[in-house]
Amino acid sequence: MKWLVSCCPLIFFAFFACDALVTPAAHNTLKINNLTVPETLDSAQWAAYGIRITPDKRTYDRTQADIRRQRMQLRDAVRGNSIGLDSAGIVFTKVLVNQIIPYWYGTPWSFEGHTSVPGKGSIACGYFISTTLQHAGVQINRYRLAQQAPQDEARAIAMGDSVTVVYGRWADKALPELRNTLQDGLFFIGLSGSHVGYLLKRQGKFFLLHSNYTYPAEVRIEPADEQSVLNNFDRFYIAPVSTNKKLVEAWLEGREVPVQ
Repeated sequence: MKWLVSCCPLIFFAFFACDALVTPAAHNTLKINNLTVPETLDSAQWAAYGIRITPDKRTYDRTQADIRRQRMQLRDAVRGNSIGLDSAGIVFTKVLVNQIIPYWYGTPWSFEGHTSVPGKGSIACGYFISTTLQHAGVQINRYRLAQQAPQDEARAIAMGDSVTVVYGRWADKALPELRNTLQDGLFFIGLSGSHVGYLLKRQGKFFLLHSNYTYPAEVRIEPADEQSVLNNFDRFYIAPVSTNKKLVEAWLEGREVPVQ
């Protein structure tokens, strides 16, 4: 079933060859609701960065319903000029990072995984992005987006906004450059070799949220620092999410995000 594949065969090589590059600290996990979540920082440190790593006690469906109501109220506020799209983008980031994605931590990765239920089945890197966007309220075809190459997925999410392309090893070239050029916020990151994820910058620190193909192969959040799995790649496509006014407006208004 070719249409389910969201990562190229190079990932199979990376799955076995790159595990040794991941630091032992990145392997520490904590069991929550029968799912494993990363414990690369202690709970106080995650909270200090405004990041929630445990899901709400409400059901996932209830959380999605609350997000729909929140989105409509926010849409009306933007229409009435009570708040701007910049503020709406901050809320959009919170919806993804702290309301939707925590349910997915610990969900197993697999090459053809495409579950729509967090914690059940498995999910590939591309489907993790497209599914969480859709469940946050973005009108997007999650299958079609997940089938795209990283650069094309970046262009679709950018909706005409610029896509930043950075070449070179993560620790030596890309990370220093992005520290100086990206403002705090949430971004899509596509990697050479067909891996994708979210890149979150908070208080000057970067975090990678992705369905990780290396051990432990699961959805996780981890510091995107010099020891990151990102060092296995040398080309990066960065598309804005929280600062992308076209994407935020499409989310608010329920307009479809086109995918070629």
